[in-house]
Amino acid sequence: MTNNTETPKKVKTKKSLSLITWLIIIVGIIATIVIWLMAKPPITVVKNTAPSGFSVQGVAINQTSGYVDYNNLATNGIDFTYLRATSGVTFADDGYQASYDRAQGAHLKVGSIQVYDASVDAATQAQYFIDKVDNNIGQLPIAIYVTNDQIATKSSKERLAVLIQSLSTHYNRDIVIYTTPNVQQQLNQVIKKTKYWLIADNTDNRATANQFIQYSEDHTIGKGLKAVKMPTSVFNGTRQQFKEIK
Repeated sequence: MTNNTETPKKVKTKKSLSLITWLIIIVGIIATIVIWLMAKPPITVVKNTAPSGFSVQGVAINQTSGYVDYNNLATNGIDFTYLRATSGVTFADDGYQASYDRAQGAHLKVGSIQVYDASVDAATQAQYFIDKVDNNIGQLPIAIYVTNDQIATKSSKERLAVLIQSLSTHYNRDIVIYTTPNVQQQLNQVIKKTKYWLIADNTDNRATANQFIQYSEDHTIGKGLKAVKMPTSVFNGTRQQFKEIK
């Protein structure tokens, strides 16, 4: 009889201890979560990180940029992105449409870039851009990237002028020449009305002809693990003017 009466007591004690242990574990987990949530810094949206005197900035993206988190850019002071679409008639970025859609989804203004090739006639070059990009040019002026070696002759400069006119007429959209101060100086006498996206390492040249200014080739955007380095530019105007740009 002794064994039969003692056994239930032992079982009951073990069950009680097991319940208390689980209660302690659960309370500990809840306390840990509460402490972590209280200690975690709040998520903040950076409204403006542009250089002094400017209120709008953006980045230039090409195929070598890899996967870009456009939402991360948008929450770290970036307002627009330019996507390199085509080069002459030999290259079209096969990731352009995906980047375009994701940038639009992040509520960034988008522009497209055509790399100028002086060896190809303007009409052929313009048609290649039109065929590859279609109407997905975004909301910004179409940018034509021009390097010094592509304007070595008078005919190459004139061909560029025709390309600008062709794309502007087809899309009813302004064009901006994306280039260095040296190229700008060489083109001033040939192309007079088109504005520029000036590649520099500062924002000193605020002439009205410079609609955009690329002030850094590898500006750091964001912090911590999500920080990225990208060619970063400012819009040379007010935020209201940026809203009205086309």
